[in-house]
Amino acid sequence: MLLVSHDSNPEMVTGSEKVLLMVAFVLQKLQLEVMWFSPQPGLSTQRAIEMGVKAKVIPFPLLWSFIHAPNSLPDELNLLQQDAEGGQLEQAIACYSPDLIVANSVINVMPALIARKREIPLWWYIHEVMPNQDGMHPLLTLILSHSSQILVPSRAVKDSLSQSAGRTDSIVLLPYGVEIPPYKSIAKKRKITRSQNGWTDNRIVIGWFGSVYPGKGLLEVVRAAVLFKHIPNVTVVAAGNIVDPGYFTLCMEESKQLASVEFQYRGIVPAIEDILPAVDVVVVPSLVEEAFPNVVLEAMAFGKAIVAYQSGSLKEMIIHQKTGLLTDKGDIQSVSALLTSLIQDPEKIRRLGSHGRKRAARIYAFKRFESRLQRTFLQWIALNQQERSGNNNENSIR
Repeated sequence: MLLVSHDSNPEMVTGSEKVLLMVAFVLQKLQLEVMWFSPQPGLSTQRAIEMGVKAKVIPFPLLWSFIHAPNSLPDELNLLQQDAEGGQLEQAIACYSPDLIVANSVINVMPALIARKREIPLWWYIHEVMPNQDGMHPLLTLILSHSSQILVPSRAVKDSLSQSAGRTDSIVLLPYGVEIPPYKSIAKKRKITRSQNGWTDNRIVIGWFGSVYPGKGLLEVVRAAVLFKHIPNVTVVAAGNIVDPGYFTLCMEESKQLASVEFQYRGIVPAIEDILPAVDVVVVPSLVEEAFPNVVLEAMAFGKAIVAYQSGSLKEMIIHQKTGLLTDKGDIQSVSALLTSLIQDPEKIRRLGSHGRKRAARIYAFKRFESRLQRTFLQWIALNQQERSGNNNENSIR
């Protein structure tokens, strides 16, 4: 089994990398041989190695225009199709000769191009909602035609893939899983972290976690907090990697307008569980259509109230007035009003967080994800072995 990651950052593990590591864990429990390819060294590759997975760094290009320049996507896709021919990644895949390739992220198209050429089954875990625009059609067609199976974490992603006239029977809805930490460990970590930061019990801490660029809405949080005016004992903590330096500068400049609210930018936090227990409310004002953000799963698992825009899968994950509060995308005044209502009602914060934690345990617990993924792999293995038996091929699955 070959897992091909789209990234490996030296300071953090992205959501889609976390999911690929979960896949590696499940495959290992099934006692299958697992190999990990990554375009560069980083934390996710290191964690794969620590799990006992063989890993190899092989530079290969990604479809960055999907994120940064959608109008250039068809041209870049054509270039990647040319680069796939005989490149380092194809040579490494040919050498390893896997029975199945699992790739993550829609920008990770090279494994699909090579798998199709070499007639290797490919499972593509898509972690992005596909925009409904003309330039996306070549990519949609490639995803549907080059994948043996397409794994998606939410109905939002599945519906976005259904824009194409191609087949959709290969799309499997498989939400990620999250570990549910014990209450006692959360309470202990909360006490220690809040003490270290000088946050008293009556201080409300609002957390924002994500990549710093316009789509994730850090500026929305700052502007919502500006509207708090003179509400005391409130801290806004932001953490994440800076993708757009100009946007980050704008956020920091506008944060100077905050009156009584303390604002802290923590940079990259390699392990969100180090800060999340100390937070009371997590805000997710995403302007992009969210596929299935891990930060929401983790906030629910830790029993945190959530305030979010009705963006993509957030409408599936969060039940309004039950596990969190939702409002229309772009409505900063509403975000401010919802946060204010929670600041003034700590009991509601606890109630929303408790219901969210129960929902995570019931629907999104890692054991549930593990069981479903194991079942999916075992079905594929059984079918594969039947075909091998028919061909008198006794080689083990790898």
